[in-house]
Formats: sequence, C-alpha cells, structure tokens
Amino acid sequence: MNLVIADDESLVRAALTSMIKEMEAAWSIAGEAANGEELLELVAEHKPDIAIVDLRMPKMDGLEAIRAGKALSPLTKWIILSGFSDFAYAQQALKLGVSDYLLKPVAQAELEKTLLNLYKDNKEYIRLLNQQFENHLSALCNGLASLRYEERDSMFFRGRFAGWIFVLDAPHPANRVSALECEFYEELRRIADRHLAYGMNAAVLSLPSGKIAAAAAWDPEKGRSGEESVSRFFGKVKEAAEKRRNPEMMMTVLKTDECAGFEAMNRQLQQLMQWTELRALFGIGRHVAYSEAARVAGDPEKLKASRLLSAIAEHVQNRMHLQVQHAIGSLETLLEASPLAEQPCIRQAARLFIRYTIGLELPGQAPASETIEALRKFGERLLREVKEPVPANLADQVIQYIEQRYMDDIGIGQIAGELNVSAAYLSTLFHKKTGVTFVKYLTRIRMYKAKELLLNTNLQIKQVAERVGYYSTRHFTKLFTEMFGCYPSEIRKIEQNRFPRE
Repeated sequence: MNLVIADDESLVRAALTSMIKEMEAAWSIAGEAANGEELLELVAEHKPDIAIVDLRMPKMDGLEAIRAGKALSPLTKWIILSGFSDFAYAQQALKLGVSDYLLKPVAQAELEKTLLNLYKDNKEYIRLLNQQFENHLSALCNGLASLRYEERDSMFFRGRFAGWIFVLDAPHPANRVSALECEFYEELRRIADRHLAYGMNAAVLSLPSGKIAAAAAWDPEKGRSGEESVSRFFGKVKEAAEKRRNPEMMMTVLKTDECAGFEAMNRQLQQLMQWTELRALFGIGRHVAYSEAARVAGDPEKLKASRLLSAIAEHVQNRMHLQVQHAIGSLETLLEASPLAEQPCIRQAARLFIRYTIGLELPGQAPASETIEALRKFGERLLREVKEPVPANLADQVIQYIEQRYMDDIGIGQIAGELNVSAAYLSTLFHKKTGVTFVKYLTRIRMYKAKELLLNTNLQIKQVAERVGYYSTRHFTKLFTEMFGCYPSEIRKIEQNRFPRE
C-alpha cells in the first residue's frame, strides 16, 4: 500500500513521514508534494492508495487538486489536513467524497486511527496490526512489559479476553514430544492468521513454563462481529486440539473465563499454568474451565496426588529414575491415608494419565495397592536399563545456546527437544540457575547486545533491532524502554552526557 503527502510546509511533510514510518505499517511513501500541481504529478504516476492533502497550498489548492486527482486515480482515498479556521472549507472537501480529515497539528494516534479506519478490511493491514498485538501480549504474559505506557482506550483495557493453555501428553521420548508440540504451535499460528478480522485480535505464544497458549480479544464497542470472529477462531483451535486425541497422544485444554481486559485474563492464565498438573485427576484429554480447575485445586489431597503423579511422569520422561521411585513412595504414603483411591472416577483418570504419559497399561479396576506395585516395578525396570543419563549442566548448556543464537527465533521447547528433556523440566532448572525465566533471560541478553550496538556503531535502530532478533522496531523499542527507561534513539546522547569526551 502506498501513499503520497502534499503540504507546502516541509516540516509538516517531514513530521507526517516520520509518524507513518514509526507505525511499521505496510505503507510505502511514494512521494511528497509542496503544492497541488506537484501532487497531481505524483497521483498520475503512482496511483496511490491514499493521498494526504493540505487544503491551503500555492499554485493549486487542495480542493482543486482533489477534483482533478479523482479523475486521474479513481481508487485513491483522500485525507485532508485543515486548521480550525478552514472548517467550512473542509466541509466542501467532504462533499467531494474525501474519506476523512485531520486537524493541524496532527497527532500520531489520530493519524494511525484514521489510516486504520480506511483500511480496516484490508487483510494485510489487519495482519500487521495483529502482529503488534501479539508481540505486546507475549511480552506482557512473560513479564517483559507492563501496561503503564498503554492508552486507557486500547484493546488491552477495554477489550474482552479469553485464553487457552494446551498440554500435550504422549509416552514418547522428550524430543519427540517437543516435535509434536512444535507442529501444533505452527498449526495454531496458521489458524490465527486465517481467522483475523477487524474488531478482534488473536495470538499464539509460549508461557514462562514453556506451555503453548492461544489468546484472543475483541472490542465490544464494535458490535458482535469481533466476538463472533473470536468464537470461530476458538472453534478451529478446538478442532486442532481434538485431532491430538488418539491412542498415541492426548491433548488437555485449560480455559480462562471471558475476562474484562488483559490483566484479568492474565491472572487466570498464570494460575492455570500452575494447575496443569491437575489433569492427572480431573481427566486428561478434556477441556477444563477455570472454575472447575479451581475446585480441584481447592482440595489439598487431590492437589498433592496430582503433583506426585505429574512428578512421576516428568521424571520418567527426563530419565531421572531414582526420583521416579521417590515420587512413587510418596504417592503410596498419601493413598494409604486418603480415601481418594476409592473413587472410581479418580482411579480412571489416574490410569489414563499414566497410560498417556509413561506408556504403562494398568488393569481396569485395579486397587491402589496394585497400581503402586505396577508403578514400582516399572520404575525398577527403568533403573536396570542402561540409558544415557541426563547431563548435569543442562542450564549451563541453555545459557551457552542463548549466547550463540540470541539473534535467532529460539524457544525453551525447541532447546528442550534438542537436549531430550521436557520443556517444563528445563524451564524449572533454568529458573533455579539464573533466577529468571528463559524468555526474560533471552530478552535481557538481546537488550544488552542492542545497547552495545547502539553505543559502538552507527547502525539505525531498525538495523540494531534486526541484529538482535526483532523484526518489529516498535516491539523492540517497547522492550528497550521497559528495560533501560529511555528510547533507543536517546541512549547515545545519554551516554555521551554521562561520559563526555575530553
């Protein structure tokens, strides 16, 4: 999409050009004109999608230029610039079929809003705006950004939000499970891309625990179309999750309520992330609402039993066989003092969980004692098998991996697959080692590398952002500002003032 700018004041043209470039939209500025005649030459040559035109220009004013320009390029949309004193003049322009008008001095937010309204049904533009939404939402969910710089009327405050967390279980080696999760992640991204629409946003992201999540938001002030688009999006997501339910694997989905604003949804997402272990007892392979997960989590015995079953599965997957036996012993002690194992639904849920996480088939109506004995024999067999042990320095390997490939699109799930351990285990190990999550550590490395490039090279901000792994300058700028308290464009001047050259 291309546009032209016409204004007899060079400073106004420069300001508009700068604002449009900062929007990161798919706009190409075909040219600038200082008067109506120059504008018509540009319109005839480029047939722009949009022309931004000052009403008061020499040689040929804006009204005359628009009349002539509509004949030269019938599909061009016109935006006029006017002062308060030109209101009557602007009304004449609107009668000509002008799409919108802006009062001088033009604010960037107003300009961006105007362009959005003109191209709200353009798929390319919707995709671009959604990418900005997804970047910001991922940063917020991973604690890399806050809402302090966000406008109160933005989607993050006024929108309705919903989020789903996905847990894939399969009795396969960790690297195979990681590959299956990556396939699912890519399918979710394709679904999101196909179902974007004006008035809604959709995002697919990795949470601090390494779990995959999908989130969507819609603007209730723009009618029901956004909500309906979100419903269609989650409908397709549900179909994709259902396909992961077969004899080889099982997908569990934990769902937030419909929430007013991002912060309410994020609180539920962060809580659900802590409750994924509960699937061992409320039923693997189900769609579980926040309220149901909260009820199960409110039972201390169920919570503890779920965590022990999850620990057994995780230790098996990560080849930590002594820890397997320890967790089995703790589970036996719990069940001996608890009536949990007497509940048929609990026994059935536990059997399914064990079958889909470690591949152990248990008898249909086996009592707790037989289940524990079968688990113990399974663990002893693992101990006897000669297998390559898990390296002791996994966290150090992740740190080295980040140092070498921080500029690439990397994630904890991908690295866990290469190291043949689960993403959850590696995330926990890395957090214990560094005191921060993988995403925060990676972002810090990128920001310090970016600061180094800004201070020691003449690279432009866009080039610096790309060198450290960001292809959205706006997203990079937000993260940089959150970390250092100033814009990337200011860091050179700040450092020069702190350490002036003699």
